[in-house]
Amino acid sequence: MNSFFRKLRWLAQRPDKEAELREELRFHLEEEVEEKQDRGLPENEAARTARLEFGNLTLVQESTRVQWGWPRLEQVGRDAGYGLRQIRRNPTFSAIAIATLALGIGGITAMFSAFDTILIRPLPYAEPDRLVMVWDDLSKTDIRKESDPTPAEWFEWRRLNTVFSDIASTQPIDATLSGDAAPEQIPACKATGNLWSVLGVRPLIGRFFNDEEDRNGARVAVISYGLWQRRYGGSPDVLGRKIDVNDTPYEVIGVMPREFYFLTARDIDLWMPASFPAWMRTAFGGTTNGSLRG
Repeated sequence: MNSFFRKLRWLAQRPDKEAELREELRFHLEEEVEEKQDRGLPENEAARTARLEFGNLTLVQESTRVQWGWPRLEQVGRDAGYGLRQIRRNPTFSAIAIATLALGIGGITAMFSAFDTILIRPLPYAEPDRLVMVWDDLSKTDIRKESDPTPAEWFEWRRLNTVFSDIASTQPIDATLSGDAAPEQIPACKATGNLWSVLGVRPLIGRFFNDEEDRNGARVAVISYGLWQRRYGGSPDVLGRKIDVNDTPYEVIGVMPREFYFLTARDIDLWMPASFPAWMRTAFGGTTNGSLRG
């Protein structure tokens, strides 16, 4: 601690300390010269011999600075000052260089965030190692390699399933939220009532819709934590509130946990029952995503 305060005083009083150091070194050198002159050496010879024995004064001063100050911190300060002078001399080039660095750092940060979320941090689901997602394999056709399964396929998979604990389905949609404030375009998703048990998640407040509400086409909805905070100020009174989604009234029955996200469409603000109509259950041409628990 004493060393810290001593170095701090050195930085605060550096000009005076530097002057004292130079004066002290000069004094000792003159003492050496006088001592050698007393031994009979001529003045010039005494000064030369004293300097040789005393050593390089600049090196002695630098060694003293290292002992009494923070040389690395001082070097950083000098480098920062030099950088600022270069920016003032060529502001256009400096602006381009800074923008390039910012874009590069931002891109790397975004990539690491995705890598960290998907591969390092555990998924916000119960037993995520047992979850899989399935698509139709169209690699032998000229259309594309993958296609989302249709509602009809999902019904057949679930009916004939002997491998997985359960199979759920989701379908992203475009939604305009209105009725209680200014209209807002938000990312939304329809899901079968068993999605929550498949993922093993619980709402932050309220509840999720179930299979019965899904089959009966209930006008209920679950909102994201972000939408709850942004549009409704985090008020618990949001439960039971009526909102208009694509000009259709829905009742808010729950709020998703803050850390929840869905891999295929990360930022989902609104979840509603899929309620696939009868014609979709036999039409093998729509699009959904399948989520399965093994």
